[in-house]
Amino acid sequence: VYEKLPGKSRSGRLVITAAARIDNRKELFDVLGVPGADQAHFPDGMLILKAYEKWGDRCPDHLLGDWSFAIWDSRLKKLFLARDHFGNTGLFYYSSNKIFAFASSLKGLLSLPQIPKQPNEFRIAQVLLSWADHGSHTLYKDILRFPPAHCLNVTMQGISARRYWYLENTPELRLGSDQEYVEGFLEVFSEAVRCRLRSLRPVGSTLSGGLDSGSVSAIAAQELRINNEILKVFSSVPIHSVDALVGLGHMGDERPLIEAVCRHVGNIDVSYIRSEHVTPLGGIRLTLALHGEASHAAANSYWIIALMEKAREEGIGVLLTGQGGNAVISWNGRGYLPMLVRKREWRSFFRELKAWSTANRIAIPRLLIGQVLRPLLPSGWRGRIRRMLFIREPWVDYSAINSQFAHDLALSEKMRALKHDPTFCPNPDTRKSRLDIIQPGGHIVGSLWQQYGSGYGLDIRDPTFDKRVMEFCLSIPDDQHIHGGHGRMLIRRAMVDLLPQEVLWNQRRGMQAADLAWRVRSSWMEMRSALETVEKSELALRYLDIEKMKAVLDRSRVKADREVTAQCGNVLTRGLMVGLFLLGFEKNEASGTSDT
Repeated sequence: VYEKLPGKSRSGRLVITAAARIDNRKELFDVLGVPGADQAHFPDGMLILKAYEKWGDRCPDHLLGDWSFAIWDSRLKKLFLARDHFGNTGLFYYSSNKIFAFASSLKGLLSLPQIPKQPNEFRIAQVLLSWADHGSHTLYKDILRFPPAHCLNVTMQGISARRYWYLENTPELRLGSDQEYVEGFLEVFSEAVRCRLRSLRPVGSTLSGGLDSGSVSAIAAQELRINNEILKVFSSVPIHSVDALVGLGHMGDERPLIEAVCRHVGNIDVSYIRSEHVTPLGGIRLTLALHGEASHAAANSYWIIALMEKAREEGIGVLLTGQGGNAVISWNGRGYLPMLVRKREWRSFFRELKAWSTANRIAIPRLLIGQVLRPLLPSGWRGRIRRMLFIREPWVDYSAINSQFAHDLALSEKMRALKHDPTFCPNPDTRKSRLDIIQPGGHIVGSLWQQYGSGYGLDIRDPTFDKRVMEFCLSIPDDQHIHGGHGRMLIRRAMVDLLPQEVLWNQRRGMQAADLAWRVRSSWMEMRSALETVEKSELALRYLDIEKMKAVLDRSRVKADREVTAQCGNVLTRGLMVGLFLLGFEKNEASGTSDT
């Protein structure tokens, strides 16, 4: 309401533009001497500017929230850019010996004629392989994503970047009892949710049957009840039967658990998103229009778009999510058993092995092979064994990548050099395994959600990626998360009164696009037409195995089983998103324009 950007300092020397929500306003008001009479109307952008006046380049260390900003110093002829700790905002830039340009979205930069638009071949390969390379690279060769937890100075002398926050350096926290860990977590997590409710428009939340979105929604509903406000939640559900399409340990229709949360928590109004009007291809096209580049999660595009549309229709201004939960608040213990072996903590290992086998109904020999021996075998050796046995590379089965392109790119060699495991085997170290998912200083998911939200007038906020929450959950001992054969024990104990038992102890993971193959079949002609268009592109033919994609589409017309559903997600929709993205380059060349 009160933000008017760009904003200037009183002297006129500094100019700021920002996209920001500052969560520690009261603390900053006290330190920066903002009079009480001015605080209610003091915009976050100008609060950042005052912080910069006091601390200079170190001001990001003092800011909590979701923010990216740029400050121009007219006296020093210096541009300063910074982005929040986890990157729940968007910031992209291009640099040459003539210009430096930045924008909160790729499309902002793509509108500038002096910026070249060339495909980034290696990043395209990574998207096709679902190789999560978080960091600065985009699918455009010369345009970079400004990474979170970084700041940057641009002067006539050059560019210098600095990372200002390292989650991986968080020291260990030891408390006196299990209950103290629970109380400490609830205090910091509740505040992370509470501060994200600051909004003049209604607050909503995504809600699945899992612990993460359930915990966020439960606390948000509890807080909103104080002001007689109801929490609107949005849940994606299938329109086809999915009982035969998900394996053990998964669920395709989470409505029973969602209903249990609504009954137990109260003060929740749920909207089920069936996505009947958004086809898989329609979702892909809209997602490309919003992001300006392809992403590996193409299969989820249709329901995300439908959910955003519904939230906008309901007048929602803030949409809460729990995307970071799996590696932060509800850690499942991935890599815990092999880590105990490496540390030679045999008594704990045998106790947890037996408990894990009982709790998860997995025979001990199978558990030893799959979750202990396999992770302990170095990834290089796993690759050597595959090659010795003439077993083809695993990504051949789950990717639409053209084999000749993969060969020309020396893809297998690059994987080994960069230590990427195409089988996605867990790291035999719980801390490293978690950091591999969180990717501090490089994660791109917050930026993607920010772009989705911007397209529909929504502010997407994620309490599970709050700096304070991440530091607390990474600092405490593993046995607070993993005990008695169960992972996620911290959040289960913390939410014991706030969530129903069937949700707290649910062992199955939700699959939001479980009926994807049926949806592909229903829009078969539309998908076929798009594939034929992509097939006419020489650029797309270089990168994609179009015949393989056609075969998946044809199989979906015959049957929609579990295997075809997986291929529709991994091969067809992901490959099609990349193909449609590549068409933009050829259109630009044909028209002689730089638009995309």
